[in-house]
Amino acid sequence: MGRLLKALVMTLLIMEITAIVDLTAVWTVLAEFHVPQTFVNIALAISVAGLFVLTVMVFRRAMRAERRLESEVDLSEWQDAPLTAPQPIMPVNATAPGQPRAVLPANMQPFPRHPR
Repeated sequence: MGRLLKALVMTLLIMEITAIVDLTAVWTVLAEFHVPQTFVNIALAISVAGLFVLTVMVFRRAMRAERRLESEVDLSEWQDAPLTAPQPIMPVNATAPGQPRAVLPANMQPFPRHPR
């Protein structure tokens, strides 16, 4: 699937939900205040214009994300990469900040002081 189609599908899914929630909220609030129908229709038209601007912004952001993902992922490099586990990060030692804290093996861990 192309970049444009991926960005378009992502945008339409997000904006469909947003439009339903937004237009329903506008109509509900104005109907509760018993405003005239013409005022409700004007408010819905203004809301649709705002949703259109938001759709353009979301689509541009989705296109930028798709371009970035496409430029970063190169499968030829991944085929030769060794499958190694990342090195564990040593926890911070609060009593001596410059020194790593000793990590005990799982069988030598002290019992928790508070039951969970």
